[in-house]
Amino acid sequence: MTPFVLRNATGNPVIITALAVDDKNLYASDSDGNIAVWDKSCLDSPTLIPGQTSTQIVSLFSDGLNLFSGSISGDPVIRIYNQDLDLIEVLKGHVGTIFDITADNQHLVTGSGDATVKIWNKENWANINSIVAQTNFVLAIALDAKYIYAGGIDNCTNVFSRTNHRRVASLFGHEANVLSLAVDEKYVYSGSGELWWGGPGSPRPPEFESAIRVWDKTDWTCVQILRGHTDNVNALVVDDSFVYSVSDDGTLRVYSKSDWTEVAIIDSGVGQIIDLTHDVDHVYFGCRDGNIRYILKTDLNI
Repeated sequence: MTPFVLRNATGNPVIITALAVDDKNLYASDSDGNIAVWDKSCLDSPTLIPGQTSTQIVSLFSDGLNLFSGSISGDPVIRIYNQDLDLIEVLKGHVGTIFDITADNQHLVTGSGDATVKIWNKENWANINSIVAQTNFVLAIALDAKYIYAGGIDNCTNVFSRTNHRRVASLFGHEANVLSLAVDEKYVYSGSGELWWGGPGSPRPPEFESAIRVWDKTDWTCVQILRGHTDNVNALVVDDSFVYSVSDDGTLRVYSKSDWTEVAIIDSGVGQIIDLTHDVDHVYFGCRDGNIRYILKTDLNI
């Protein structure tokens, strides 16, 4: 199937760097530091939040009340925007690129190239704790009611208790960096690739792993490996029935949670897909050509 295309909001040659979605809006940051905001009721004429600095944004998250953006080293802050898209807070404390952001009703959680995961109180934006979660870069984080998950440069995902912030498990098995994470009630999903190998178009090391591992949360064992991607697995999302993943190989792949088979492949046609998000009806993916593509889940015919 051919995905729908949302053209970049500036008209300038940019790269989509991160996506987020909530009940009302779709958000996309670009390589100029801007954030475009589309009203999902029409997906037309996006509002543009101009870049606060020349620093690139690499992570976005919306909880429906606030939009959070994370910047690269040189300006490693989390900026918080309210529903009117006004900047209301800037959180400082990280000293490396803020690669990933997530949140629930109580806490904002951020993962950084300074090797830490920081936990922030959403009532007053105070920093509650800082966990050393990887040897160097924390590249991906996830959150559920009991645990914080941090994947990264150590080729593993470390699991921390939300009660005392102590590590309870380390999920080893990947033969490459953990670049992406997702969770549901039963499983943790981790996607791998190489941060330093040189990127699309560079010679690919023969030992390069690009896989999705599925971990059982009852005993932390790997119960399945989802293969198919031939390059970095940059982002993962899950719903009740499927696992969706995007990659530097230019594809969106869909796996059934009933038997772990690959059930759909969507080729972007433009190469590298950098990020992925979804809502009840749609899957959105941000591409290197500066545009966002999306599909209706019902159009996948799976």
